[in-house]
Amino acid sequence: MMKRNPFLVTISLTLLLLGSHMLSACYSGPNYAGPGFYYGAHPEVLGDYDDQHVWHDRYWWISNHHDWVHEHHPDWVANETPAEHNAYEHHQ
Repeated sequence: MMKRNPFLVTISLTLLLLGSHMLSACYSGPNYAGPGFYYGAHPEVLGDYDDQHVWHDRYWWISNHHDWVHEHHPDWVANETPAEHNAYEHHQ
């Protein structure tokens, strides 16, 4: 069996520890404010295009064309209460 050189073992361990310390410095320190990207799934924006091909989000459609939403996207209003449903202008 071959005997290991204690000097090479010491140098190898020193380089390993120094390298891991330097790598951790990339992710901590006074100028590090956290990850620069969003960890979760991208937020889903619900909406649709109108007749002029202008994008409107779900809330615009519910406020401005509530009947259309019930006809074309009933999942957008599936959890609305009767009070919320009656609150829109076409019901008053």
